[in-house]
Amino acid sequence: MQNLMRLISIIVRTALFILVLCLTAPIASADVSIDGLKGKAKDNVRLMLSLEKEKCTAPEWKIRGLYAKADQEIDQGLRAFGYYHAVINKSLIFGKACWRADFDINPGPQVYVNDISITINGDAHDDAEFQKLRDKLLKTRGSPLDQGQYEKMKSRIESLALERGYLQGTFTEKKLIIDKQLNQAQIKLVFAAGKRMVFGKVVVNQDILNPDFVEKYISIKSGEFYTSEQLAKTHNNLSKSGYFENVDIHPDIENGDQQVPVTIKLQPKKKHHYAFGVGFDTDIGPLVSAAYENRWLNRRGHFLTSELSLSPVLSTASVEYNVPLNNPVSDSFSFGGGLKREDTDSFDTLSATLSGRLKHALDSGWKQTLFLDLDYEDFTIGSTRTKTLLLVPGGSWLKSVSNNPLRPTRGYRAKFDVSGSYKNPLSDVSFLQGALSALWIHPLPWNSKFIGRTELGATLVDQFDQLPTSYRFYAGGINSIRGYAYKELGPKDSEGNVIGGKLLTVLSLEYEKAVLDDWGVAAFIDSGNAYNPGNILVKTGAGLGVRWYSPFGPVRLDFAVPLNESDSSFQIHFAAGARL
Repeated sequence: MQNLMRLISIIVRTALFILVLCLTAPIASADVSIDGLKGKAKDNVRLMLSLEKEKCTAPEWKIRGLYAKADQEIDQGLRAFGYYHAVINKSLIFGKACWRADFDINPGPQVYVNDISITINGDAHDDAEFQKLRDKLLKTRGSPLDQGQYEKMKSRIESLALERGYLQGTFTEKKLIIDKQLNQAQIKLVFAAGKRMVFGKVVVNQDILNPDFVEKYISIKSGEFYTSEQLAKTHNNLSKSGYFENVDIHPDIENGDQQVPVTIKLQPKKKHHYAFGVGFDTDIGPLVSAAYENRWLNRRGHFLTSELSLSPVLSTASVEYNVPLNNPVSDSFSFGGGLKREDTDSFDTLSATLSGRLKHALDSGWKQTLFLDLDYEDFTIGSTRTKTLLLVPGGSWLKSVSNNPLRPTRGYRAKFDVSGSYKNPLSDVSFLQGALSALWIHPLPWNSKFIGRTELGATLVDQFDQLPTSYRFYAGGINSIRGYAYKELGPKDSEGNVIGGKLLTVLSLEYEKAVLDDWGVAAFIDSGNAYNPGNILVKTGAGLGVRWYSPFGPVRLDFAVPLNESDSSFQIHFAAGARL
């Protein structure tokens, strides 16, 4: 009952907070009513009407002048969608506080496109991509006239010409003929594509890496057909390589020859990069971090990365030597080591790891990492101290998709992990483990979105008491079950110490709504636990949150209460950074 009262109190306080945020109201807008239209035609008429932009405070002489002009603007807005016989009835009323304009519009019959003629001359006449586009555009015959679509039709032909290397292509005829009496329209387009260009000599200006190594990032090949896709791909590869600050690709399309020479100018980044940061996370407390990167150790493109992170609960240090492979855009190998110290209410551990990693980016968007870790861990649970050595091979597969990296309204993130070990002189325990974590964001009406999250894991192990805490499952915290402390949940031993479990199931449902440009509120419920087979005890937490959509990513502040027995009666969770 106390937990329920706390949750009600949180809801009331957050509602008051939202009310305060919404008190600042914009200057009142006048009411402009449009009846008789729907869909794009109505939207376009509103866009054309100058009255739509005026407030209640606008002078009467200005409003009457724009009102007189409205018929012309409405007619212009309707003609774009094939309505040439509109009948408009309108009225304008001035009240004490504001004015009101009403428009009742009968658009009349709509013009339909009854004939489309598209002719492609030059080398593109037999180009399969142009044939596909032409066939697709001809299928719009019989549709209502949309002058915006007519302009897009021409733009798609011109864009395809540039993409495919027909750089001198131009329309020799482009006509939109409208018969207002018959309500019919004809489209006639003749495009002279000319000769298809090919890439000429490719010159790369840079002096920090071997030319044959840089060439692996360049998909432009001399003598091949010119395509803007290959130019964009080359720019993207070089920009994401990590070596160059600026990438300038200049195709000389004005040289008058069928060959297009390309000059690529690469400005290197600073060789040494340092980063320092401070922050706070309610799971691990105040945080200090530092990073160092040597962006090219030699002319073959090898590079070094290192990171240090210190906090009262979790501290890590790592160094990694990276070697690009034959296709450096998608493949690399790395080896390195790391230290980790974690001190939670459930356990205290110190571990050291040596690792080798083979990384590959798949064409489907998945990032694959195959690894081999040699892990030594010294951990204490309650009064029991254990030391374990493990040789662990495994793999992970990660894919993240979003429509906006800083403020996504649609997207998902999925990660699969598989690892294991077999007892031998370099491994004290035999185990096999699999885990899945996933997050899904879907837009909802009223400027809101749904966020679903799950974590699943399972372990087969012969001696669980020898399995390090890094390979056990725990629950609780902002990225797990809110309302409970970080890694507070899991099976307990006879002394009441949380020892972690062989299985993990977590499900989270969240509703988030933007209330101002850069602020939002959320309501959520999380449920699940870490457990052993046949002994699951579901724990649930619920609460409300505040969101700040900052320039560097979302900041989350959550107020949550546990709905089951817990070590604490209330949790405040704070975290920053993208979730996808």
